Amino acid sequence: MTLLSRYTVKLFIKIYLIILITMFFMYFIIDMVTNLDRLSNATPVNISLLDTLLQYYGVRSFSLFNTINSAVILLAAVGAISSMLSKRELIALHSMGASPAQIAKPIVVVAVLLAALGVINRELVLPHYQDALTRTAQNWNGQERIPIRAKFDHRTDILIGGQFAVLSDQTILKPRLHLHQPIGQFPRRIEAEKAVYVPASEHTPDRLVGYQLINVKVPTELTNYQSAKLDDEIVIYTADDHADLAPKDLFLVSNLPLELLAAESNHYKYRSTKDLTALLENESLDYGAHLRVQLHARIVQPVLDLTLLLLGLPFILSGRNQSIIISICNSGLAMVGYYAVVFTCHAIGGSGYAITPSFAAWLPLFVLIPAAYFITKHIRR
Repeated sequence: MTLLSRYTVKLFIKIYLIILITMFFMYFIIDMVTNLDRLSNATPVNISLLDTLLQYYGVRSFSLFNTINSAVILLAAVGAISSMLSKRELIALHSMGASPAQIAKPIVVVAVLLAALGVINRELVLPHYQDALTRTAQNWNGQERIPIRAKFDHRTDILIGGQFAVLSDQTILKPRLHLHQPIGQFPRRIEAEKAVYVPASEHTPDRLVGYQLINVKVPTELTNYQSAKLDDEIVIYTADDHADLAPKDLFLVSNLPLELLAAESNHYKYRSTKDLTALLENESLDYGAHLRVQLHARIVQPVLDLTLLLLGLPFILSGRNQSIIISICNSGLAMVGYYAVVFTCHAIGGSGYAITPSFAAWLPLFVLIPAAYFITKHIRR
């Protein structure tokens, strides 16, 4: 690595860390204005408020990093080049024959590494903390009663709902099932005192996944009912066919996760690409076009992170005799245009009408890469 490369990389990383830490603290301070009291109320007596704050904002720092990483890369690059311009270092480098490409190369290399770090964060770190990330400050301990929205299990055509969900013990209070088609002898409506969600487990792959309905109220006499089948598979178990059930219990086989009922449509944001693929293959779920857009966007995101850098960097790196302020403003406009294109394409693709979800995720590359090439060529003239 040359002396110029070491100096540029050191300056870039220094400014990157300053911007990143500053944004972290700004987010934490602004968020604590509204959520500090809620976190205090949700903190158990045997745990200090400081520990709760460290846990709550610690996991959210990974989510914030995922959101702002690409923008911070560009801001750090603009800051590094602006610093070199203000000290007349860039003019000296040009006079020594250093081209803009030579100056930008170490920044681009480090940006590639930071984009790769963003991929690791999305695929490994965020999925590990997804349960904590989906909890609000008011329900940080998971013991609050959350109103739930009924959702269809599209495999069985059963509407699963209830009054509240308690995430700490994976329970639905006063669950209610609506059968849109007859299944065995059971009536169209089934009600119980509570339902416990039994998720899939790697240690016990043969375990049934679904909801254990405890103390069933409707129908009243379960002794008259037998386990109900759908397409030759048991969908609703009675105590006669399930050893863990009490006489007044039922077990509904369902791949509809509890977090979908409680967290509505945001629980998938922190899942890995592998998990998103599994969600799309789940016959019980029907996410529509927006999840398919997110899946393809995961693949495209690392390239988009670098594209944003290549859109804004040429303005500040050009050899034109223009004000640093104007160059920074042009880079800022490039960033605004970048996010406008990405969000617009994703919104259109999520509607599922004008363009396909996969094309909506890839379309920003087809627009922004030629734009970055044109800006680079135009500024060099």
